[in-house]
Amino acid sequence: MTGDRPLRRMTLRQLLIHAEKTARDIIEMVHTNYMARVTDFRDLSRPVRRRSHYPKLLAVQNALRKLTETAELTRTNCELLNENLDLIREHANRERVNRM
Repeated sequence: MTGDRPLRRMTLRQLLIHAEKTARDIIEMVHTNYMARVTDFRDLSRPVRRRSHYPKLLAVQNALRKLTETAELTRTNCELLNENLDLIREHANRERVNRM
């Protein structure tokens, strides 16, 4: 939605819909990607390991890299949602002032 229209040019309804979609995307990303990455890294770093008694350092590094990438992507999406929510608040304040 942001590709065809900048956030500042959207109506309040469009901003709310976009914020809801972004929030749903973040929730889905956390449940599917982030939790899986955390579980994989935790399994490799626990004293009692299911996969191997001594995982390779490369496996731990790869799990940590994937976890870091997923965390960065989640942070980026959260910043986008925060920007969108700030615009919604500004838009609502403008509407309140215009009605007075």
